[in-house]
Amino acid sequence: MYKHKYAIAILIFFISTSSLLANDFIGEWKVTKVICSDSYFGEIKYPKLFKIEKKNGNITGHYKDQFDYENRFELVVLINNGQELLLSNCCGTKHPESWSPLHKVKIINGKLHAVVVTDHIEFEWTAERKMNLDL
Repeated sequence: MYKHKYAIAILIFFISTSSLLANDFIGEWKVTKVICSDSYFGEIKYPKLFKIEKKNGNITGHYKDQFDYENRFELVVLINNGQELLLSNCCGTKHPESWSPLHKVKIINGKLHAVVVTDHIEFEWTAERKMNLDL
């Protein structure tokens, strides 16, 4: 009987910790730096401004890209026990054989750091909370 109480307590701890980590991603963000690889041709969109929200228990988001196109993220999901966020822009790819870009995002020193991958690493970006910036 005591084993079940400890198991339940541990489960509640991990669920609440994951929820706290998810809340770290919630908010409005502005991309402040983009680091491109030599193979990046500028076709893949990245969010210039975006907002991550929690609605009805789900994490959602929308963005404005570097070409001022606005839409929702097609994929917004936490992985790695809530320590990373995966984002995918909407609208698919231009060619069926192309890989859809995936933004792998972590919080490092209060900033979002992302690596954008297709079949290889395309580029990286860093974002800061919008409230911390003079816009």
